[in-house]
Parts: sequence; C-alpha cells; structure tokens
Amino acid sequence: MGDRNGKEFIVGTVIGGVIGAATALLLAPKSGKELRTDLNEQAAYVRLKTEEFKNVAVEKGQGFAESAKGKTADFSQNFSKQSSNVMDKVKNFRSTEDDEISNASLQVLESEVEDQLEKLDEEVKSPEYKGETPSSQH
Repeated sequence: MGDRNGKEFIVGTVIGGVIGAATALLLAPKSGKELRTDLNEQAAYVRLKTEEFKNVAVEKGQGFAESAKGKTADFSQNFSKQSSNVMDKVKNFRSTEDDEISNASLQVLESEVEDQLEKLDEEVKSPEYKGETPSSQH
C-alpha cells in the first residue's frame, strides 16, 4: 500500500503544481501574449515531468517482470528435478520391493506422492505464490 500512497502523492503534487501555476499566471497582470507564452512554457514543463515519471514507472515494471520470470524459471526447474527424484525413488522402491510390502500398498504410496505433487503444482500457480494480491488482479 506504500507504493500506492507514493504514487498518489506524486500525482497530487503534479496536479497541485499545475493548478497553482495556472492560478498565478491567470491572476498576474500580464498582456495576453505574455500570458500565452507563460502557459505554453508551463504546459511543456508538465509534459516533460509526466514523461519522466512514465519512463521511471516503465523501467521499474520491466525490472519486476524480469525478476519474477527468473524466480519462476528457477523454481520450475527445481520442482521438476524434485518431482523426478521422488518418482524415481518410488519406482526403484517398487522394483526392489520386499515380500512384506504388497503391490497394492505401493500403488497407494505412488498415488499419494502424485497427489502431493499436484497440490504443490496448484500452489505454485496460485496468485498468492506469484505475489499478487486481490487488489492487484484487474
């Protein structure tokens, strides 16, 4: 919520500055030509500042996106490796099973492992994992 308050402050500052500058220009005793020149200068200044704010916002957004992509790719690779390792262990265990463990017990174990992997996969795909909040999902 701090970012939102910062944005609102900046927008409020710009709008307040524009209104204040316009009021000062309109109330100052100047000729029409001087007034138009001053208004054009102020409009150019506001345009320049707005462009600067936009560029900063775009740069930060791209940085966040790249960071999120990198973290997601790393997690995905780790998740795949761990899933493969678990499935290999279950299969190896199954192939070297003792007489004490029945085939049905191993199927239950394998099914349970698959269920846990699916739950983990769903959790990774959830908005909470991605760092999204209900207010940021539009």
